Amino acid sequence: MSTDFEQNTAWIRRAQTDMKAFVEGLAARLEGDVPGFVEVERKKDGFFAKTSHIESIIIHTNNNDYILKKEGVHISTVRTKTVRGIVLKHEDLSLSVWLESLVADLADLSGEMQGASNTLHDFLMG
Repeated sequence: MSTDFEQNTAWIRRAQTDMKAFVEGLAARLEGDVPGFVEVERKKDGFFAKTSHIESIIIHTNNNDYILKKEGVHISTVRTKTVRGIVLKHEDLSLSVWLESLVADLADLSGEMQGASNTLHDFLMG
């Protein structure tokens, strides 16, 4: 019993450390890969500190807004359906489901933009 407990608590400690790095890496990747669609809120670690940490990441797609909030060691992920600034639907999701849905919506957005680019190119060149 104590071995299972120790293993479980070790995994929890590791996950907490990994999550901080994951959130930082996710924010950097999204800011670089989809600029204009991502908002990252950072907070200084102290009044005179030069370092900061991420409090939230918001990714806007055509279909949904994806919100990740980090509060201490806890991470919450939400998908909202927003139309003209009004939230019509708010879903708390597990991190894995949130990521899968985000990837799917980014793929849809990419396909839509590729189609628009191809149509514009054909119109201008043809």
